[in-house]
Amino acid sequence: MSIKNVALIGGTGTLGAPVLKALKASSFNISVLNRESSKSTYPDVNVITVPDDLDVPRLTDLFKQNSIDALVITIAGSHVEQQKRLIDAALNAGVQRVFPADFGSCDSADAKTNEVLPLMAKKKGIRDYLISLEGKGKLTWTSLITAHFFDWGFTNLLLKFDVKGRKAYIVDGGDIKFSGSTLDFIGEAVVRILERPEETANKLLYIHSHHVTQNEVLAVLEKVTGTPFEKIHESSEEQLKQARPKMLEGDNDAEEEVVAVWGIVAADWSDRKGFANDLLGLKMLDLEETIRKAIGA
Repeated sequence: MSIKNVALIGGTGTLGAPVLKALKASSFNISVLNRESSKSTYPDVNVITVPDDLDVPRLTDLFKQNSIDALVITIAGSHVEQQKRLIDAALNAGVQRVFPADFGSCDSADAKTNEVLPLMAKKKGIRDYLISLEGKGKLTWTSLITAHFFDWGFTNLLLKFDVKGRKAYIVDGGDIKFSGSTLDFIGEAVVRILERPEETANKLLYIHSHHVTQNEVLAVLEKVTGTPFEKIHESSEEQLKQARPKMLEGDNDAEEEVVAVWGIVAADWSDRKGFANDLLGLKMLDLEETIRKAIGA
């Protein structure tokens, strides 16, 4: 297996932009898929204009014309049908590797997680679809489970810290170890996987740049800001009990709360089968340095 030409879809998103940056800094030839109606621009990269409806025959022709070897999907994981069209076109065109939009805070391979968060069950469904295609053509897949987007999480309540308001929402005492990955770290992981196509084929891989507790994070936040944070103690059980019914009714804010809480209490990758930091040659990052950079301190 030899991967040279890599295509990315979703290149202006929270994750897509740093993944694109890492790919552009690599030795691969990079293309971005851009829908016909999109206003996005991508300087210094080959742009492949694709139909808004992701028509499979047209995508197949475009993948063939551009000799695409690998496709990285960084659109929302909830877009199941769009992902299936991309995957079908990749299979038809002889693409060798697909990354589904499995990136994120929680483990889509965990049955309890899929019960708590239907979004994760959708991600599992896409991975199951890829598994069903194994042995048909050249197509292989890699699912990359990243845990909370760690640095980005300080700009919102994903990590349960209100940095501007100097408030810390401490879940279940704050001593639960959880995994997290900075956006640049995730981008680098994608590159490392593509550089190791044989070792990473048809695998579910877990990574983290940080393995911390909320209390450890809080101590560093107070150090680098020079101010104490107000501690607000929360029960994960109570938070989920309140948020999940609203989430199931379509409340996006409630879904984000469930993701935030579950990504702390059920996202420790250190002992997961498939933990791939060593395989990919990735070293964990310094907590204080990451936090200083994330909050501009």
